[in-house]
Formats: sequence, structure tokens, C-alpha cells
Amino acid sequence: MATQQRKTHTAPSSLRQVYLTGYNIIFALLWASIFIKAVAHLRAGSSKADIFSATESAARWVQTASLVEVLHAAFGIIKSPVSTTALQVVTRVIQVWMVWFCFPGSTASSSAYVALVLAWSVADGIRYLYLALNMHGKAPALLVWLRYSMFYPLYPIGIGAEWWLLYRAIEPGARISWVIPPVFYFCLMLYVPGSYTMYTYMIKQRRKTLGSTRKRQ
Repeated sequence: MATQQRKTHTAPSSLRQVYLTGYNIIFALLWASIFIKAVAHLRAGSSKADIFSATESAARWVQTASLVEVLHAAFGIIKSPVSTTALQVVTRVIQVWMVWFCFPGSTASSSAYVALVLAWSVADGIRYLYLALNMHGKAPALLVWLRYSMFYPLYPIGIGAEWWLLYRAIEPGARISWVIPPVFYFCLMLYVPGSYTMYTYMIKQRRKTLGSTRKRQ
């Protein structure tokens, strides 16, 4: 009887591990490919518009696909809080569709787009690789440190770039409808509490994770 219960609990756990490992590896590779493409165009001296054309579609769809992570959190597949997961994912999806897709002119002409794609691809490349390896207890110390330290520079860069691109979209948005500017201004105001929530959450996670690592050593 006890053996049957162990098998019952082990099977879902194993499926969850296989699924999340595959999911995280795929997304790590997708963000790595976007990063490589962006860097290659930068090294070649491509214009901001060319970098936008080369990376925007892939980054937009990869980011949209990550909406499933809200479901992961909601159904307990991952341990992350639903609120912080939804906050990060949904704000990014709003960025890629309401700003990038709807207002490509103001986005493609700004260096903030390049900074944002690089910040997202580095942060998420590290995060997904860490999550994939950590599922098996194989995340090396350097990767753990990067996961819980790189957000210090990358979050401000990413949040600042998101804010600026949203702000730049207000003028062209006003030509389409008077409704767009107040909606976008409201979204800009939400970045203040939202950014604070995400940043302080990561600081707490860093203390918790790196602190426990030092104690084990």
C-alpha cells in the first residue's frame, strides 16, 4: 500500500520535473538566440531600425508565450507567487503588443528598444537556465549568483526602457484616439509601485537564496 502511494506521488512529480525542465531549456535557448541576433547586428553596425526588424517578432512571441507561467503559478506547478509572476509577465506582454506592435515607428527609432531586448534576453536567459538546472540540483554557484545578482543592473535598465518606450508611444497614439494618452499615462504611473514590488521581491529572494548557500558552506 505504501509503495503504491509513493508511486502515485512520484509519477506527477516526475512529469512536472520533465515538463518544467524542457520548458525552461526551450525558453533559455530562445532568449539566447534573440540576444545573439541583437549582438550580431550591433557588432555589424546595424541601425536601430534594423535591430528592431531582426529581433522584434521573435521577442514579442517568446514573451507572449510566457503568459503560461501565470497558469504555472496559479495551479501550483511552480512555487512563485501568482501576483509577482502576473505583474512581470503581463506588463511585458502589454509592452510588446500595445507599444512595439502598435507603434513600431516610435519603438524602432529608440535606443531604448535595443537596451530593453538585451536586458530581457540576458535576464531571462540566465533565469531559465538556472531554473532548468536547479530542477535537478545542478545549478553551479556562479549561475546562482548571476540569477540573484544581475537583476540589480538589469531591472532598472529594463524598467526604464519599458517606461520610455511607452511614453514615446503616447504622441502617435494620440493621433489615433484621445483615449490612448490617458490610458498610457495611467500605465506609466503604475510602473512606480510595480517596479518597487518586483525589485524588493528580488532583493528578498537574493537574501534568502544566497544567504542559505553561505550557511551550507
